[in-house]
Amino acid sequence: MAESSILVGLEIGTSKTVMVVGETHANGSLSIIGVGKVSSAGVRKGEIYDEKMVRACVNDAWQLAQDQADVDITRVFLSVTGEHFLSESRMGSYRLPDNENVITREYMQAARDNALAYREELERNGRFVVNEVLGGYSLDGREPTCSPEGLIGTTLDVNCHYAHGLQSRVQNSLYCVRNVPLDVEDVVFAPIATAQVMLGPREKRNGALLIDIGGGTTDYVCYMNGELIASGCIPVGGNTINADIMNELSGSRTFRAAEELKCVEGNAFGDRQDESRAQYRDEKGMHESSIARGRLNEIICARLWDTLGGVKSAIPKEALLPSNNLQVYLSGGTGLMRGLDELATRMFKKHVNQPAMPDSEVSPILNDPRYCTAVGLVRYAQRCIESSRESNPGLFRRIFNAVFGLSGN
Repeated sequence: MAESSILVGLEIGTSKTVMVVGETHANGSLSIIGVGKVSSAGVRKGEIYDEKMVRACVNDAWQLAQDQADVDITRVFLSVTGEHFLSESRMGSYRLPDNENVITREYMQAARDNALAYREELERNGRFVVNEVLGGYSLDGREPTCSPEGLIGTTLDVNCHYAHGLQSRVQNSLYCVRNVPLDVEDVVFAPIATAQVMLGPREKRNGALLIDIGGGTTDYVCYMNGELIASGCIPVGGNTINADIMNELSGSRTFRAAEELKCVEGNAFGDRQDESRAQYRDEKGMHESSIARGRLNEIICARLWDTLGGVKSAIPKEALLPSNNLQVYLSGGTGLMRGLDELATRMFKKHVNQPAMPDSEVSPILNDPRYCTAVGLVRYAQRCIESSRESNPGLFRRIFNAVFGLSGN
């Protein structure tokens, strides 16, 4: 088995730490040959607060993934997220020389270089640029085009979407993984990784808003006309809802009880007047918790409504115009919440696609929305590693060394 055919994604989430091992084939297909999953510790709202605890979780997931895949894992693609992440788009422009009017690859590269120049300013201000996603070109202000080479014009523009976080907080994740010890091949903003499995080229062209609701965070990306126009993180997830429920429980107020009641009895769009009691009893039948079903639904609805509203406020208004065919896609463990599709439909007034709980006997990882970020990292690596290294060799290593002051050996 050639080493280049093995790609590994590592997600250090609030609820779980997952390492996924993928094997690429000559025909372009991908097989998942190993998965290591453990419950997370030391992570809050997508960010590390106890490095030793997180390192132990990563080490356990690493060993499980290696055993299942029967390969030695030394390098990973790492996802990162957190409230400190911001995104913005910058236009790079290049005006052709006065005696030239035919677009060449040289001029296309000049426009790209101008768009990417903003990275240096961000780094000077303490930001770590995780992803730079170039969009299409436009020529003299006309409609975007994938390849303007050979066309006539005077000014060439290209848009670049930046996803960046605080250097210190991204460093925490990188240091932790290096101390396992594993090498970080590249680092990816979590929702951009998630989009690799949830959205195809067609969905991105038609317009897509992907909302991934996990245990500690809600990550999102929005595409219009095939271009990434917005991405971000809201520090609210399923654990936040559980905490809200715990405050209202009668009897034993435990996280496990809140989680079970939310998943089994709750409905984000359900009847909020139902006075019947939803009950939970632990495995030993000793500790019992209960809550009115209407109140349970009300708590879930209120928290998710606020969260969806936060996403909506961060998306460019033109993307949500009735004239656009944008669709909403839900993912993540909390994305499976009953009634969430109806709640999101009311919020965005768009068609909402909610995943179904996968059949545990058939491709449990590839089809499971709870693992879409980790699998997306492998797909991201498969689709991007060759082109990114050829077009800008050593980009991540150069940025990594600049931030950490390392030699790169």
